[in-house]
This record gives sequence, structure tokens and C-alpha cells, in this order.
Amino acid sequence: MYLCSNCWNESLKWTGQCTFCREWNTLSEFKEAKLNDKWWQKWEAKILANLWDVIKENKEVKIITKSLELNNVLWWWIVPWSVVLLSWEPGIWKSTITLQLASLVNENIVYISWEETAYQIADRAKRLWVTWNNMKILAESCIEDILETLSKNKSEIVIIDSISVMHSNNVTWVAWSVSQVRYISELLVAFAKTSNTSVFIIWHITKDWNLAWPKTLEHMVDTVLYFEWDKYDNLRILRALKNRFWATSEIGIFTMNENWLSDLKNPWLDFVNSTEATIWSSLSITIEWTRPLIIETESLTTYTKFGYPKRSSRGINSSKLDLIVAVLWKYTPVKLEAYDVYTNIARWLKVEEPGVDLSLAASIISSKNNLSLSKDTIYIWEISLTWKVKKPIHLEKRVKEAIKMWFKKIFIPECDIKSSEIEIIKIKSVNELTSKIK
Repeated sequence: MYLCSNCWNESLKWTGQCTFCREWNTLSEFKEAKLNDKWWQKWEAKILANLWDVIKENKEVKIITKSLELNNVLWWWIVPWSVVLLSWEPGIWKSTITLQLASLVNENIVYISWEETAYQIADRAKRLWVTWNNMKILAESCIEDILETLSKNKSEIVIIDSISVMHSNNVTWVAWSVSQVRYISELLVAFAKTSNTSVFIIWHITKDWNLAWPKTLEHMVDTVLYFEWDKYDNLRILRALKNRFWATSEIGIFTMNENWLSDLKNPWLDFVNSTEATIWSSLSITIEWTRPLIIETESLTTYTKFGYPKRSSRGINSSKLDLIVAVLWKYTPVKLEAYDVYTNIARWLKVEEPGVDLSLAASIISSKNNLSLSKDTIYIWEISLTWKVKKPIHLEKRVKEAIKMWFKKIFIPECDIKSSEIEIIKIKSVNELTSKIK
């Protein structure tokens, strides 16, 4: 067995280049360390449980948190006996959100850390205004001592910060090695399932922004969570890469203040710079997995001083911008062959789905023709290479979100959607857009 030192990918034979991360000369031979205590060879007969009896006698206590955003990513509660892996780069506040659990739940929590002392954790908790009535600290790195301590101190949630510094006396390799991580993870999963305890494990990423684990660790845990962020912004997006109990299409949006992470209750107020009518700016509703988010699209057109006009975009793929500019030039009176076009999505969001095409086109037309677009209007549909428009996915959900946010008008393609709560303007082609927004 050969192991890549960059991404930890396993290979049955040596190759000059890793087939997963494409790095050269990173594979080295790896031999699984022998365990001193072969606990898995101790055979014992088990009693089989009837499925219907288990369903009738299911009395699991649901750990519901006070954070709606965290509940949205999880199964609206922390599932007992589940193992959650939380990962991303340093400074993303992984330890912060786990430490905040003391204020988000009423259950007993044991916070285990070897990277920080108890005094450091207490100082950070004081800054976070964390109540300590339900949380205890254990500064230990030996997994055998940790499990023995947990067996004598009942708790509903256990936090491991982090597994990279934990070690087992039954494994001869050093901490953070593949053997150590695998063995410790197996023990933690077994502990969670047998003791009905929820375990949160903090892990890290590699220099290539990939989750740094043996692949078996990904399959062992029940849920894998990771943060998205921009170092120049205070927003944090929590995603589920894997979840055995809930859909991975849900996200949680948090805002980082001076003290801790808090739920972003009205995301569209943060993603929209102004509520007044402005030139070059329009609003749309994008679907982030299955969650509708109101975003602001900004565009700027200037007469080019060079022979070839420039196209620049932030938050939108440059090929999408080229396509929309070409469609506008082909099918509308808006001529951009001698104009530079710059576009931007507010608040560093990156939008890949095509439902915001109309908003982008509207903001470009607004800037080119010096027209003001009202901020009470939403633009939703997909631009095709022909003069026709297409219906984007989740159109009904987007219309409901616009109604819920009290918008007055919405531009959508021809469809059977009707509403008495909002003015629906249906268009068939991109050429109609220029006449509708005059």
C-alpha cells in the first residue's frame, strides 16, 4: 500500500504522480501499524432486536439547538449517537461554533482539547459569553484515558478539538498518522453508538483546500460539515458535504461579530447594498442548493479606449458574461461592441446557476442606457443562445420568496404561475426586456 503525503490518497502500487491530487513524487510505502490490543478478536454473541419493537420503543431525546441556521444544516436537531466531522482552514472559527454549543443547547457537554489549555479555552469562552453550567473541559490527548473519563462522566455531547493531536497507546505510530486517526476514529464511533452520545470531531484541510483525512474516515462519520468564507467579509456559510440523516442541499448562514457567530436572519438585507432605485444595479433570487437567496447584481459599461472591449466579472463566470453580452448585442438595440463591461455580485458570493441571467442583463442595460431600476423588482430567468427564454429550476420557490419579502414586481418567463400578491411580468424573449424596463 502506498500513501500520498499531500492528499492522503491510497494507491495499490507506486506511481510517479498521485492520481488524485496530481502531485509528483508524493507516494511512499505505507504499512499498517500493528495494534497491541486486538480488541476486535474478542468474539461475543449479541441479541438480535426486532425492527418493529425498536420503532415502538424509540425514545431518543432530540437535541434541538437555539440556532435556526445550524438546525437547517443538521436534521433540525443533533442526532443522538451521531458523529459529526467539522473541517476547514485555521481561523474559520471551527472551535468557536463548537464552544458556542454550550449556549445553544441545554444538554451536558464535554469539551476535549489538547491544542489549548483549560485557561485558554476559558478565556475564549468568556469573550463569547458562553455559560459554563452545562460544559466541562478535559485537557487530554490519550484516547484511552479520554474514553475512560467519559464512561464515568455522562454527557450528551462530546467535542474533540482536534483529532489530529490525539493518540492511542495501542498504536505504535505517532499522532496524526493514518493508523492513529483510523484507530481513534473507530473508537469514537463505537463510543458514540454504544453510549448514545453525539460526538463532534474537528479536523483540518490540506494546502490545496481539500479535507485532509484518510478516505475511510469520511465513510465512518455520519455528517461532514465545512465552512465557506472570505477573509475580507464577516459572513460564514456552513455546508454539509455528507449527512446520513438529512439532505446535503441545505446551508446555514452566519455573521461573525466581535464576540461570536450568530444567525443571519435576513440574508437579503446583507446581500443588497441599498433599497433605493439605482442605475447599474438589479435584484434576483438565486438558489443556493435548495435555499432561495436574494442577491444584487451590479454592472458598469464604459466606452473602450482600446480596439478590443474588456469583459470582467466577479462572482459570475466570465463565459456567462460573454454569452449575455453576445445575446444582447444580437437580439436587442443595446450595442456593446465598443464598450467595456464589468459585473459584480455583492458580498463575494459566487453564482453558477443560470436563473440570474435576466438580472445580469437588466443591470447591463441599465448602465448602458442610464436607466434606474427599482429595488422592488426581481428578475428571474435563464438566457438561451436564441431569442427565447427558458424557465429556471425552482421557479415557484423563487416566486414565493419574492412574495414573502414584499417585492412588488417580478420578471419571469412564460409559464402558468399566477399570484394576486405580486405583479408578475412574463416575457418571451430577451428583446422584450429593453421595452419593459424603460
